[in-house]
Formats: sequence, C-alpha cells, structure tokens
Amino acid sequence: MRTEDQRSVARLALGVTGVFSLGLFLGWPLAVVGAVFAALFLQAPAALPLTAFAKLFVFSIGLMVISFLLSSIFSPYPLVFLMLVAIGIILSFMWSVSGAGVLPGVIALMGALMIPNLVLQSQDLALVLVYWIPLNLLFAGFVSTLMFVLIPAEPQTAAQKKAAAPPSFDPHRRIVRMSLVTVPFAMAFFVSGASALLVLFFVALLSQQLAAMPAAGKTVAKAMLTANLLGAAVSIICYEINVIAPVILTPILLCFFFCLTLGALGKSQVPLAAAAGSAITTALIVYGGSVAPFSDEADVKSITRVLQVASAAFFVIIAYFVVDEFWPEKERQAAQ
Repeated sequence: MRTEDQRSVARLALGVTGVFSLGLFLGWPLAVVGAVFAALFLQAPAALPLTAFAKLFVFSIGLMVISFLLSSIFSPYPLVFLMLVAIGIILSFMWSVSGAGVLPGVIALMGALMIPNLVLQSQDLALVLVYWIPLNLLFAGFVSTLMFVLIPAEPQTAAQKKAAAPPSFDPHRRIVRMSLVTVPFAMAFFVSGASALLVLFFVALLSQQLAAMPAAGKTVAKAMLTANLLGAAVSIICYEINVIAPVILTPILLCFFFCLTLGALGKSQVPLAAAAGSAITTALIVYGGSVAPFSDEADVKSITRVLQVASAAFFVIIAYFVVDEFWPEKERQAAQ
C-alpha cells in the first residue's frame, strides 16, 4: 500500500473512532451522526477549507431552524405538510446537484426528512435535533481537520484532480431520478407513522451516494447491495462480540478495527474495494445506533436496526434500478 494510502486509512480510523468514543463517553445526542460526518470528511483527499466549512456550518443551522419552524406550523395540516416534505427533498437534490456536494446534500435531506418526522412525535425532541445536528457537524469537522494536521495529506497532482473530477451529467435528469426514488419512500414512511430517525438518515446518505455514481443501474445496484451487506455483516459480528464483552471499551476497539480494516480494503485493488466506504457508514449507522446503553435488549436492538436499514436499502436500491431502466442517466451534452 502506498504511503499516502496508509496515512489516509490512519486518519480515517483515528478520527472516526475519536468522535465515536467521545459520543459514547459523553452520551451526546446523535453522536453516531457525528461519526458518519467524520467518516465522510476523512474519506476526502484533503481537508475541507475553513471558509467552506464555516459556510456549511451556518447553512446547517439556518436549514434546521427553517425546517423546524415550517414543520411546526404545518404539522396540523397533513396534506400541506407532506407536500412541503416533498418540496424540501427536491430542493435538497437541486442544491446538491448544483455543485454543493454530497455532504451538504445529506444535511439538506436531514432537514427535509428528519426534523419534520420528529416534529410529528415531539417538538421538544425536534428542537434537540435542531441544535445537535449542527453541533455534531462542527465537532466532526474539527476532528477531521485535526487529523489532516496531525497526519498531513500529500498535495494532489493535476492528473489526480482531473481523475477525481465528477463526470458530466444532465442535472435536471439527475434531480428527477433522485426525486422519483426518495419522495415515494419518504411519503410511505410518514404516512405509516414510522419513527426510526436513523433509517431516514441512512436513506438520505444512500440516495446521495447512489446518485453520485455514474454507472448503469445493474452495476450501481450490485455495488451498493454489496456495500450494505458488507456493512451489515460487520455490524452483526460487532454485536456478537459486544454480547461476549459488554464493556464500553469493546465498541471503541471494534469501531477502530472495522474502520481500519474497511479503510484498508478501500485502498486495495480487490473487487470489494469500491464498497468499503459505503460499508463503513452502514456499519456506523447500524452498529453505532444500537450499542448504547448496554443492556439485555442489545441483541434485539441490533436485529431490529439491521432489518430496518436493510429494508430501506433494498427499497432505495431497487427503486434506483427501476428508474435506471426507464429514465437512465445521460451526459449533459446528450440532454441538449
């Protein structure tokens, strides 16, 4: 493995485990979301510039507040409420496709999906989410920047930057494709009265990752199914180890180990390498959302979480496959 790849894996494992560990020790709300944010930051080839991060942080605060206010006002009117959720999802995709990137798009989707869902359950809890999503983002950004300072990245060459550039695509077509998948899922989720917030977070993340992949439908479906199966398998193994050794040090060591292992897998040349990054986020959401507090119900929690996330993953991936058959991705030039 190249030296820079070794540094990248070390940054990822140490940074994500740091956020994950402090979340366990301090018990702050949505700590697993902070760990996922850190994983997304640390999978980048370089640290996010301070100016860009400041804009992202301010954007997250404003978005959560606006989402909370609109959701609180229109929650007594179900039809209007659902229309606003759908509009929020579409605007989130438009923001992401316009050049904002995957992480801002995920945050926008969190505002469009998670805040309204929690407002229907409890406005007090929703207000906690309004505070803690930006705070988790802030802490994840601080830790990831610290990791890039402690373990510096090599400057990217012109060839590497060109290779990392996103392929040309028709933005309007991509927005329609993303909306056709995510809006029906969200409507079904809200109408059924479901309340699994981490599932909504997972769907927001998965939708962004799928939309950013330029491959054909079958290739995308196979890659993402592999990633989520790999992440679920890692989670189940971690659960079983947790049952054997139910102490707080166990999940910390497990988090470091699976970040290190999957990070190294992502830098390798094996066929599963492309699935490693998504597998890390899946493992964090499934395992991290169920490890604390430790109790006799931990095994039930783990099974429920795996089933919830697996159901969401299969729905979204199959929906993308269907959309690809009837509304495939096209390059910008082809759309003109």
